[in-house]
Amino acid sequence: MAFEPIFETMTPASLQRLCTHQTVVEARLLSTGGALISKVLSIATDCTVTPSEVFAGEARFSGRASFKVIFTCSEGKNHSMDYNADFTDKLLNEKISAGLKPILRCSVLDTDTISADEREIKLACVVEVSLDAVMVVPKNALTRGGDMIYTNEEELEYAVLAGESKAAVTVSDSSSDMRFTNILLSEARVVVSNRRVGLDSVVLEGNVICDLTCEDEEGMIVSHRRVVPFLEEVACLGAREGDFAVVFAAVQSHAVSVERDEGSMAVTTEFVLNVDAKVFRTEKAMVVTDAFSVTHELNKGNEEVVLHHNKFAGSFSDRVEGSVTLDVSMPIADNLLAVTGARLNIANAQAQDGKILYEGIVTGNILYYSAEINLKSSVAVELPFSILVNNEIAKEGDSVLVNGIVSSMTAKLVRGNEIQIKSEIEVEMVLAASCKRMVLTGLELGEERILPTSAFSVHIAKNGESLWDVAKALGLTPELVLVQNPGLSLPLNGGERVMAYRQKMGV
Repeated sequence: MAFEPIFETMTPASLQRLCTHQTVVEARLLSTGGALISKVLSIATDCTVTPSEVFAGEARFSGRASFKVIFTCSEGKNHSMDYNADFTDKLLNEKISAGLKPILRCSVLDTDTISADEREIKLACVVEVSLDAVMVVPKNALTRGGDMIYTNEEELEYAVLAGESKAAVTVSDSSSDMRFTNILLSEARVVVSNRRVGLDSVVLEGNVICDLTCEDEEGMIVSHRRVVPFLEEVACLGAREGDFAVVFAAVQSHAVSVERDEGSMAVTTEFVLNVDAKVFRTEKAMVVTDAFSVTHELNKGNEEVVLHHNKFAGSFSDRVEGSVTLDVSMPIADNLLAVTGARLNIANAQAQDGKILYEGIVTGNILYYSAEINLKSSVAVELPFSILVNNEIAKEGDSVLVNGIVSSMTAKLVRGNEIQIKSEIEVEMVLAASCKRMVLTGLELGEERILPTSAFSVHIAKNGESLWDVAKALGLTPELVLVQNPGLSLPLNGGERVMAYRQKMGV
């Protein structure tokens, strides 16, 4: 047979966070209906982003920050106002290429009041946008060298992208057991608790959590929480049972409608979720990592390939606790009314052996009532945390992508100036491992080898060397090494004297 190297294209894929970017969005909210702003009780900000154009090194996106404010007027009555601020920006990274399908996630890190008077309030929020993407780096790896080419082979296992899909999912909820006269604020968030792969589909299960801050007949602020479970099947061509699924979901929009009929009240909420599903499959390939020829020198091309192995994609619950002490200048709390703007921001996550460490902050607002002066007021909550959770399959060096929500925040009045906080959080995590291997990506015959003229050669085996390593060092075929060294015991332990005879008498 002739020299006929055969190559196979490997397409290892990995989900990576390429970059993050922070942008400032400003808004000007005007009081309507003649109500004058006396005291701001709550400022809540949500955001959504969608990719627009992707170029080499650059991904542009458009977004919307939704500012929602609850305030009281000079008469102590409750009012609300909102404003949607649209913005555009871009993320920069050398790994971004034209045709890349970015997965954008956003969170509001902070909202500040720039200025406020009786008729308007100017706000600014810091939005952090992260770009995740499935990176595929094809490699043409040598799988066979041809006649009289002796190769060292290794079976590689790696993840490939089997399918992907985007979908808009509508989830609705209806309730008739609520009692209020006006909705001041509506906030929604989503968590995916389970995901599984079927034939050309991905099934996701989770909850949409909606907090309604309302006003009752007596003008007092009350809150209602609705937890809306969902089970949806999203089409994903190429997916097969047993594949590994990573699912991202975000609330793109939601609407609340109220119907009253002879003293009864029905509240219907509709949520539109953006779902992005990526499905991975494990493949194996037997590739050549090194080669030699007894008769010719070889011109070899070597390249490093990074192989990824998905280990875990799932959700888990945890708790962040703390307390808030009211400043001496603030009214004493007699009754807690509502929690608004509950948010979880995870700043850092890293894998350790058998554990995952993640750190961040839980924020929110506690609305309360002071009976002595008949005044509603509020206090900001900031609970930094550092949590270490057990994960048996985690190893130091694994990559970790995390995202999460506050599923509920409860407040308990300890004293008039101290409030205890318990925040239940839901964290979504993707854990993956990677390794590097050298493979042959090119092979050509060079000049004929000048064979040694000595009668014999001796090779002292090193610990860990294989028969192939010894044959390459001696310039003999592996079969001839065994013929000339019949007492050789494999595997080699190191220290063995391996002979190569080239001018044996009688041959």
